[in-house]
Amino acid sequence: MKFSQIAVGLAVTPFGASIDRWCVRFFGESPVSWVFAKSEGVDYNPPILLTTRGRKTGLDRTVVLPHFLAHSHAPDCIAVIGSRGGMPQDPHWAQNLKAHPEASIWYARQEIAVDVECVEGSARDPLWKSITERSPVYLGYQERAAKHREIPVFVLKAKDGTQLTAPE
Repeated sequence: MKFSQIAVGLAVTPFGASIDRWCVRFFGESPVSWVFAKSEGVDYNPPILLTTRGRKTGLDRTVVLPHFLAHSHAPDCIAVIGSRGGMPQDPHWAQNLKAHPEASIWYARQEIAVDVECVEGSARDPLWKSITERSPVYLGYQERAAKHREIPVFVLKAKDGTQLTAPE
């Protein structure tokens, strides 16, 4: 078993997820994302916290996610990927965004309200290509999910015009 699998296994427990969110909020780093990146041989991408409104409960739900440049789609925007490791269903946060396309992110140590667009079809292709060139792990996830779904790509744009960036 890879160390990354152990780290991700811990992160999906309520305790592990809360520790990871706390680290992102106060240090700007995710121990789980760092371990995963190092053991998968990809560049570490400092994460954001994404807070969505639950589609069933209406309660705020916060997750730690890597983010990517979305400049091929729109300037000053970032993208997040609803991969869920290639599982047959979208992650809950992605389902929440589809139901309520507004959210907030914890980015550069500040909370920013964002508008969300689920990018589909031919508009998705150049964005997907740029993301998978940086993090090819998503190609394997899409291959696993292919019989069930296309992995959603969401573009986040700050409502107040803050320029959002990500590592290249």
